[in-house]
Amino acid sequence: MSIIVELKKVLLDVNVSLSELAKCLGKRLNKPYSMQNLSNKLRHETITHREMLIIADILGYELKFVRKDEQK
Repeated sequence: MSIIVELKKVLLDVNVSLSELAKCLGKRLNKPYSMQNLSNKLRHETITHREMLIIADILGYELKFVRKDEQK
């Protein structure tokens, strides 16, 4: 599953639009961030790990690595 599909599911769960997320991300990174810019990064899978960590935090989630044998 692509990152954009997974993120859109989370956005639906927390009732946040991609535009709202881009605005919050721009504030956190202290630079202009448009919905189109964020959408392009997600679609082309060029979003950085730092950006994903901030997105997760904005949405009330955390990203972490989990060993495959621990997922059972």
